[in-house]
Parts: sequence; structure tokens; C-alpha cells
Amino acid sequence: MNNPCILPCFPQVLWPRILTFVVPAEYTGTLDYLFNIIRSLIMAEERKKNDAKESTALVISTGAVKLPSPQQLLARLLVISILASLGKLRGAGAIGLLKILPEIIHPKLVDLWKTRFPELLQSLEVIFISNFHFLEQLLKESLWKIGDVAWTIQLSQDFNEQMDSYSNISLEKKFLWKALGTTLASCQDKNFVSSQIKEFLIAPNQLGDQRQGITSILGYCAESHLDTVLKVLKTFQDREKFFMNRCKGLFSGKKSLTKTDVMVIYGAVALHAPKVQLLTRLDQDIVSQVLFLYGQCSQVLGMSVMSKDMDLQMSFTRSITEIGIAVLDAEDQGFKFSYKEVLLGYMLDFIRDEPLDSLASPVRWKALIAIRYLSKLNPQLSLNDHLNILEENIRRLLPLPPLEKLKDEGETDKDKEHINFLYERSMDALGRLLRTMMWDNVKAEDCQEMFNLLRMWLVSQKDWERERAFQITAKVLTNDIEAPENFKIGSLLGLLAPHSCDTLPTIRQAAASSTIGLFCIKGTHPEVERLQDLQEGLQCDDVQVQIKISSKIAKIVSKLIPTEEILMFLEETLDGLESLNPTCTHACGIWMITVLKEQGAALEEQLLEILSMIYHHMPVLRQKEESFQFMLEAISQIASFHMDAVVANLLQKPLPFDRDTKTLWKALAENTASSGKLLRALTDKLENELEDDLAGVEAIAVACAMYEVVSTGTPVTNLYPEVFTLLLKLVSCTLGQKMSTATWSRRRRVLQQGEQQQTADPCRLSTATLKCVQAQAMKEGLAKESDEGDNLWALLSSPSTHHVGVCALARSMAVWQYGLTLDIMEQLFSSLTSSSENYRITGTAFFSELMKEPILWKHGNLREVLILMDQSAWDSNATLRQMAIRGLGNTASGAPHKVKKHKQIILESIIRGLYHLARTEVVCESLKALKKILELLTDRDVSFYFKEIVLQTRTFFEDEQDDVRLTAIFLFENLASLTGRRWKIFFAEEIKKSMISFLLHLWDPNPKIGAACCDVLIICIPFLGLQELYGVLDHLLDGQDLPRARDFYRQFCVKLARKNQEILWILHTHSFTFFSSNWEMIRSAAVKLTDAIVLNLTNRYMQLLDKEQLTTRLQALRQDPCISVQRAAEAALQTLLRKCKETSILL
Repeated sequence: MNNPCILPCFPQVLWPRILTFVVPAEYTGTLDYLFNIIRSLIMAEERKKNDAKESTALVISTGAVKLPSPQQLLARLLVISILASLGKLRGAGAIGLLKILPEIIHPKLVDLWKTRFPELLQSLEVIFISNFHFLEQLLKESLWKIGDVAWTIQLSQDFNEQMDSYSNISLEKKFLWKALGTTLASCQDKNFVSSQIKEFLIAPNQLGDQRQGITSILGYCAESHLDTVLKVLKTFQDREKFFMNRCKGLFSGKKSLTKTDVMVIYGAVALHAPKVQLLTRLDQDIVSQVLFLYGQCSQVLGMSVMSKDMDLQMSFTRSITEIGIAVLDAEDQGFKFSYKEVLLGYMLDFIRDEPLDSLASPVRWKALIAIRYLSKLNPQLSLNDHLNILEENIRRLLPLPPLEKLKDEGETDKDKEHINFLYERSMDALGRLLRTMMWDNVKAEDCQEMFNLLRMWLVSQKDWERERAFQITAKVLTNDIEAPENFKIGSLLGLLAPHSCDTLPTIRQAAASSTIGLFCIKGTHPEVERLQDLQEGLQCDDVQVQIKISSKIAKIVSKLIPTEEILMFLEETLDGLESLNPTCTHACGIWMITVLKEQGAALEEQLLEILSMIYHHMPVLRQKEESFQFMLEAISQIASFHMDAVVANLLQKPLPFDRDTKTLWKALAENTASSGKLLRALTDKLENELEDDLAGVEAIAVACAMYEVVSTGTPVTNLYPEVFTLLLKLVSCTLGQKMSTATWSRRRRVLQQGEQQQTADPCRLSTATLKCVQAQAMKEGLAKESDEGDNLWALLSSPSTHHVGVCALARSMAVWQYGLTLDIMEQLFSSLTSSSENYRITGTAFFSELMKEPILWKHGNLREVLILMDQSAWDSNATLRQMAIRGLGNTASGAPHKVKKHKQIILESIIRGLYHLARTEVVCESLKALKKILELLTDRDVSFYFKEIVLQTRTFFEDEQDDVRLTAIFLFENLASLTGRRWKIFFAEEIKKSMISFLLHLWDPNPKIGAACCDVLIICIPFLGLQELYGVLDHLLDGQDLPRARDFYRQFCVKLARKNQEILWILHTHSFTFFSSNWEMIRSAAVKLTDAIVLNLTNRYMQLLDKEQLTTRLQALRQDPCISVQRAAEAALQTLLRKCKETSILL
């Protein structure tokens, strides 16, 4: 070895001997070492390249050593090279050896391999399939480059001779079959090819696994010899048809092919056949043969039945799948596959026949793959066909028991792994099928219909069913989908996104993936990387973390939802709020609110539909507290952008508002961000509705809405003047209205037997709202408690007492908040000239009370009000006149200087009221007003009107109304100070005429009137010069209790008789009138006074006395129903008799 003459020649001598160990199978185990040696020799040869004197040619003269042929060497090295894809050293060594041996294999390969082998070496880093394909392609290109039929035939024989060198399940054997088929396909000698195929068909056992071997070989061979392969197959079938059966192969060690094997061969032939030739031969020479063979295998006693043979089903399915793939690869849009419907029927039957409680068979999985490829072929399936196929497959796969339960059927770990493998592959196949059918469709509506088949499973109550549905959904919606241009994602987003908070992490992940995928489908591609990072966080089982992540995802993508699809999204989320589990429901609400926050401003055109949809869901959502709150928040969120529209829509709800509508109003009010806008919108709406001083159902609806809003505590300070005046106007305009519920409610209710149609009271509803507003105003210091208390509202809503209620309401105005009151006055000023009589009364009554507030006269424009009051004091409506007169009278308190300035018009208007005898309230109001006014005027101011006032005042001393009598007496007392010199005598005469009334009404049923009569007597007595009577009157006033009337009158008349018999006689002449008084106390007092008068008359006046008339009247009073009157009459008769006897006058 140290001889320098021998060493340089050593690699040349060693080459042939090493090569002899490469081909034989028994040396396979040494190939790793052999290839190491070969690499060393290659390196030695590389070093020699620089030495031109040293030959690098292989030494061929090796004596007794028999070198392998080029074909043997190529066949062996190609097969071993496939192991490089598994990372085995011998595979890489084989490739390295091939790289330096092109001249030995065939000189024509040098250039080809020089360019191709670098690519092969790169493919070692890629998955083995690409390496597999590369070696096949290298073989094919090499044979084409050589172009030698004999050389190719020899190579095929050498490949065949290696069949026994590898196990049937080895990678080398699989490649060997393909290599042999590829070599035959490259052979131009058709006779040789035909003979080889026949040999393999007759004796397939020589190939090892006869089905895989013959299928692979004939399939690759068909790439160039389709006609030959089909012809040989047909001849083989014809010759063997009387002997072939399924059982034969099973019981004879599979020494010959079965019909099932031939079916598989046909599929492989179709898959590898030249696409141009395939379509013309497909129906008759391939598919019909497969169906014929399957039909024969499915017969029992000559009858076709559904075969339970899994091998047959799998083989048939495989063949059909490969046929479908082949037709698709042909890419001939004009080709219509006539067997499509038939084959789909077979596949669906296979799936239907699979059990729903186990997954031990791959038939379902393989059939799904076949259906997917068949569905793509022409003629296209109709939408119904698509739906039927998908629904059938979904129903046969998604309801399977949970995976763990399915795996429990496996006896060994290997069985369990197999079941898990089948489960994953089946779900993947179903997802791919749905994906294919959906996205191959050009109509967006059809895509939606197909996806809808998953809906019931996506919301299933069973976790494992939802999990499967979402895994399929994720497969359908991800990975670069090209959807129809008008495909809508809104509904799907609302369906899928909330499940990012579902119970299982797999569902959460799939839901998030699907959500992201939807936007990618639309081409928007949101922040994908950030979303994927968030998606990873959904693995966490903490519900709060899930909700937070889902909320972040919603914020990112919500702005990207097409506006026109928001409606569909919201409808879906509302459905979710009804039916999903608590965490998904929470997520539903968050997504809905987030989207509305982002896109609410753009929803104006869809607003009515959105609101209608929300109302539709309210009855159900009310049963779920959290869902209901989310729905209310959604309404509030919409209203924050479109308050006027929301208000207008809600106001269209039937009256009276139902519980749900009331809740909506309150929810809007409780939203601090929009409550102010809400009350403003309602105020504007009510103002528009009342513009013509008429109130319809719409105005009542606004009032009812205001009630719900204000009752939540919504502040009214900023809008109080407007709200107050509008509601007061509404109360006025609805006063006395009664509407049948049928005219103002769109709801209909069946009346029970005997039940009457209820009537609604709009005024009551309006009053309730005003009451609510006033209560809130009092809380805010804008008003004070009414002196009428809660009775105020009953007064206000009754037509007969409305003006009384308005006056009480006006008195409850907080005068210290005069700025607000002035605003109310400004708002209400138009009421004084309204076309509505009721509203004029309301406004006049309200202002009549405000007229007495000096601060309002100082800052307000009450001068114009005074003028209008004066005009209204002449109105034909008694209540309006009454209120106007009250206002004129109250001016005395609020603006005394105005009274003096306008005394003439004020007095004339008020005095005019004294003549309105039909309505005593007008008279009473006039009397009160005169009393107030006259207190500010002098005798000179009223001189012109004094006599008229006195005369009219006297007419009301006997009025049936206590208030009128009392006020008249008070006024008469005031008039005493205004007589002046001009009217003193006149007034004294009127006192004489009025004294009877004052004396008798000392015992008026109303003690206030009695006290007033005493006061007026004290004031008036000086006019008659009867100061001596003060003592009697003082005794009357000083006593704790009233003295007996008889005693008082006798004392009074004794004094009066001594001073002035004339006045005593005048009292007598007027007393008869009171004998018929309606008050028994007055009748009794009149009789007792008569008794006292008669007792004190002088003889002269006794002569003038009409004793007969007096006796008759007294006799009649003895029959009076009142015992007191009877007794007084009896006593008076006795006094009369006695007096007559004393004066010797006969009765």
C-alpha cells in the first residue's frame, strides 16, 4: 500500500469490485458502508482531475469480475434513492452515485443529469412526495433521452427482477411498481407492453401485493398506452368472466385478480391516462366497466343488493374518486359526465348505510372524498341537489357520539388511534366537501343556503356537535377563499363570533378563525397578525379573559362590517341572545353593542327595520335578564346616534304602552349619555303635535313617553319651562275627551261576556305626566308643593274644576325661581289668544294667579296680559270670564299702581261680572275682585261706579252660595269707606234695606258669614246714627258663644225702638221675605226678629201692621218641618196677641 506506483491506480481497480455489490439484494444491508467508500473514491477521483497525466476512466478489464449492466445499476440505484426522502444514508449515497455514473448508465444522460441532479439534491429537503415525483420524472426524461426500445425493455425486466427484493409495504416496493409502470409507458414496443400487461394480469402474485402492484403499474403504463391497457383489460375480463368472483381470490391465496382488483385498476388507468384520450373512452370503456364489475360483486343469487363488503365499497369508492379527479384534470368545460348522478347516488348510499354510533370504517371518509370530486363535474348540480347531498352527509357525521366514546370501542391502543385517524379524516373530508360545493357556486345566495345547513349544529346543545360544526366552518371559511362578489358576511359574523367564548377551546379557536376568515373573504384583511395573537389567548379557560379577548376582536373588525349587512348581523346576535349559553350570550351582547358604537351613525336607512327586529325579540329576551339588558343597551346606543328617529318609532307603539315599551323608554332615559337628548326630542315632538292647539293620539303618546322618561329621575331643569307649558297645554286640549280604545290602540282584545269596551281618558294620562314632571321639578327646587296636595291633579283633569286646578298649579310655582316662571309665562302667553277655548281658559287661569306676584310684574310682560284679561272678562264663556276677573282682581296685589292707572277699564270689566247672574262663580269672583280693587282706590276714584256697585252687591246677600254671600258682605263693608260726601245718604238708605240681612245672617249656617255680618253692622250703624247699638253688638262679639237669637233681637230692638222706630218698621217690612228662606236657621231667626219687632213697635206702627197677613204667615210656620221654627212661630203669635191686647187692637 505504500508503493507509490500502486496507490494512484487503486480507485480504478476498486470501482468494478464495489459495483458488483450494489445490485444483489443480499448486500442491501451493506450499502451504507459501500456508499461511504464510493464517496471516498469520488473525492479521490476529484483530486485527480487536476492531473491530466492520470486517467480517471473506469478500469473495465477486471478479469473474472462480472459488472452489473447499466439497466441493473440504474434500476437498483433509483429504487434505493427513494430512501433519501426518509433521511436514510443509503438513499443519499445512491443519488450521489447516480450523479457520477451517467456515462456508465448511458452516454446520452450526461448533460441531462448534470442539470437535473442539483434539483434532486435540493428536493431532499422537501417532503418525500416531491422527491418521489422527481425520481419518476427523472426516469421518464432519461428514457426519452435514451430513446432505445431494447434498452427500455431491458430496464423494465430489471425492475421486474427486483420485485422479490423488497417487502410489499416498503417505500422501495411502491416506487418500484411506479418505476416499472413508467418504464413500460416509455417503451415504444406496444407488443412487448401488451404482453407484459397480460402477464401481470394473469400472474399478479409475482408483483408482491397484487392489487397495489398491478394497479400502480397499469396506471402509469396508461400514461402512454391507454388504448393498449384498456384493450388488454377488456380481453382479460372477457376471458375470465366465467371464472372471476370475489371469493376465489380470498380462498386461493390471492393468486389471481378479483373483480374488485380490476375495478381499482380502471380507476388508476383513468387517473393516469392522457386527458385528451380519456374523455372519449371514459363512459364506455372505463366507468361502465367499473359499474358492471361492482354490480356483479353486489349480487346474491343473481339479485343486486347493497353490499356490506367494506373492501368492495372501498375499492369502488377509490375507483370512482380517481375517475372524478381524472375528469377534473382534463379541464374540458364542455364535457358532461353522464354517470355523475348515478355515482353520487352510490356514494350517498354508502354513507347512509354507515352506523350513527360508531366510526370503525373508512367508507364514510372515502365516499365524502369521491362526492367532492364528482360534485365538481359537469353537468352542474342544482342548488337543491347540493343541499340534499350536504344535509345527508352532515346528518350522518355530526351526530356521532363524542370522540372519546367512539375511541372506547377500540380494543387496543392501535384501534383507538385508527378510530381517531378516521374521525379526523372524515371531518376534514366533510369540511372540504362543503368548502368545494359552496365556493364553486357563483351565486352568493346559494352559498348562504348551503352554509345554513350547519346552523342548527353550530348552536347545538351538545358540545361535541358544536365543536365539529365549528371545525368544519373554520375549514370552509379560511385559507384564501374566493367567494361570490356579493357574498354577505353579516349574518355569519353574528352567528359565529359570539362562540369565541364557548365552552371548549377548540370551538373558541375555530370561531375566531372563522371570524377572521369572513373578513378575508371580503378582501378587507384586518389586522390578521394581531387577531391571530388574540385568538391564541382563547385557549385560556378563564371566562373573563375570553370575554375581554372577544371584545378586543370585536373592536378591531366591527368597523369593517359592510353597513348594508349590519341588519343581518344584529338579527343573528339577537337570536343568539335568545338561545346561546351564558358566556356566548354575554359575547353576543358585547359584539352587538360594539358594532353599534362603531357603525351606529350609518344606520339611518336601516333604522326602522332594526328597531322592528329588536321589538320582535323583546318578549323572549325579557325572560333572560342579561340578554334583555343588552337589548336595552342596544336601543340606547342606536338612540345616541338617531334619537329623533328612535323616538318617532317608539311613539308609534300602541297606546296604552305595554310593559316592554315602557321598559324601552326607561332604558333610554337611564342612559346618561342620551337622556338629555331624549327629553329634548320628546319636547320638540310634543310641540309639533300641539302646534294647532289640538291634541291627537300622537300627542298622548308623547306624554306617556315623557312620563316613563321623567319617572326614572331624568333632570328637567333645562327644559322645565317648555315641558311644563306643553304638558299643561296637552291637559287643556284633552280636557273632557273620551276615546274608545279601538280608536287609539292597534291592539285588539276579545271582550269577555258582559264586559264593556273600556274608554281611555287622555286627559288623565296627560295629567299623570304633568304630575310626574312637577314631582321631579320639586326635587330639583324648581317648584313647591301645591296647597291642594294630591287633589290638585283630580281638579286639573276634571272639566268642571280644571281652572281651579290650574290656579293651584300656578300657585305652586317657585317664585324665587322667577327666571323659570318668566320663561313659562312667555311660553304660555299664546294661550290667551288661542283658538281653543279650553286652552284660553287654562292660560287665563294660570296668569290670573301670577298677576298677584310683584316680582313677575317687575320682570315680566304682564301689562299685555292685563289687556287680554280685560278683553276676556267680557267673554261669553263664564269660566273664562271668572278667571279673567280673578286676574284683574289679583293685579291689586301684584301691581297696585297698574290698578290706579287702569281703574276705569278694570272696574267696568269687573262690575260687568256682577250681572252674570246665571253663574254665581262669576259673580263671586267679581265681588272678590272688587273688594281687592276698591281697597286701593279712593271715593273719588269710584264715585262714578259707587251706586251701581252698592246696588249690585246688595243683591247677593241672600245668595245660596256661602262664598258669594260672604264676599258680598265683605265688599259692602269696604264700600262704607268709599261713600264720600256724595253717596253718604244713599249708602245710609241702602244700609236700612240691608240691615235685615245682616241681622238674620248673624245666625247663618256658615259661622264666617255670621262674623262678617257682625262686623258690617258695626261699620254701618254710624251711618244711621245708632251708636247706642254698639253695646248690644259688643256683647255679641265678646261672648264665648252666640247668645240666644231671641234675647239678642229683643235687646237690639229695644235699643232701636227707642232711637228710630222707622228703621224698626223697615226691618219688619223686609222680614216676611225670610220666612220662606231655604235655611231653617234663617227662618227661625226671621220669626224671632219679628217677635222682637212687634214687641217694640209703638201704637202708631201697630196700627199700620198687617196683622192678618202676619198671623197667616206665622200660622203657616207653625207647620214648618223645623221644630225651632215651629216654636218661634208659636211664640211670635203669642207676642202678637199680647201686643194687640195691650194696644186694644183686634186681630
